[in-house]
Amino acid sequence: GTNLSATTRAWTSADFVGPAAPTSLDNVSVRVGGASAFVAYVSPGQINAQLPSSLSAGPQTLTVTTSSGTSANYGLTINALQPGLLAPPAFTVGGRLHAAVLFPDGVTFVLPPGALPGVASRRARPGDTITLYGIGFGPGSPAVAAGTTTPGVNTLANAFQLFLGGVRANTAYAGLAPGAVGLYQFNVVVPNVPASDTTPLTFTLGNTSGAQTLVLAIQN
Repeated sequence: GTNLSATTRAWTSADFVGPAAPTSLDNVSVRVGGASAFVAYVSPGQINAQLPSSLSAGPQTLTVTTSSGTSANYGLTINALQPGLLAPPAFTVGGRLHAAVLFPDGVTFVLPPGALPGVASRRARPGDTITLYGIGFGPGSPAVAAGTTTPGVNTLANAFQLFLGGVRANTAYAGLAPGAVGLYQFNVVVPNVPASDTTPLTFTLGNTSGAQTLVLAIQN
């Protein structure tokens, strides 16, 4: 949008009250269905916010309020589940979008070496444990309300399965990411699949397949 904020910043620990995320940053707030969203980032052209837990699936109305006033209503549709794995456009290599997957060191991505300037990367091997992140995967256990830091380990309520080259990977962890707000984490073990820089990566949540078209770099 435009004129959304006079400042540009993300939330910091100082904006939290205990485990509760802020509903306003620099006098910028968002309401959806009459409930306050949790504002993670503001700038003149973009706001990132987490939807509140109280929303029902279906059509809802969104507004943005700043020190200059409140925006016109904007309609959007809320789905009970809308899963997606982290895969920014910058991770497109050779015309194929790679998921942003990390090794346990937390800094090295699963990509062909040197694929992205300044990004540490290597191919994954069968038996490696890798970590993926996403949003929209639904409730976990124990329940964690939106806008609240996940205090510890968590388990998805809906069954999650990940496949590389059509082969199911062993999932060691699937739930909300400890210490984060609204972020899901998946630790999986790479199965024995043929080497390829464009190994298809797919997943299912419950009985529904993910809509993304993603690949991963694998070597043997």
